[in-house]
Amino acid sequence: MPKAERDAELRLDDVLQAIGRIRTHVASADFARFQADPMLFDAVSMNVLVIGESISRLPDQLSGLPWRSMVAVRNLVAHGYPELDPKIVWDIATTRLDALEAVIAPMLAETENR
Repeated sequence: MPKAERDAELRLDDVLQAIGRIRTHVASADFARFQADPMLFDAVSMNVLVIGESISRLPDQLSGLPWRSMVAVRNLVAHGYPELDPKIVWDIATTRLDALEAVIAPMLAETENR
């Protein structure tokens, strides 16, 4: 397997693993607990950062997809953490992951089948 395809496979897998970790973290939480529990907020935020970082490092042939918003959130987590709005992170954790997974999972399957 060429290095670029292997890199894509690893990055896509990182995204799916981060999605799984976020789901585990928020499974028994509501927004009030999320906002009040710094460890929970930090854990979810870190995995949002992993998703954005992995997406930003996808090979060029995959970079044309509409990833800008996830990379922008990654930048906010990495560089603007004190100003990071828990509502944004909670929204990602509770409403955006299914759509992201629906795009990423088939892409990963395609790279694994090459």
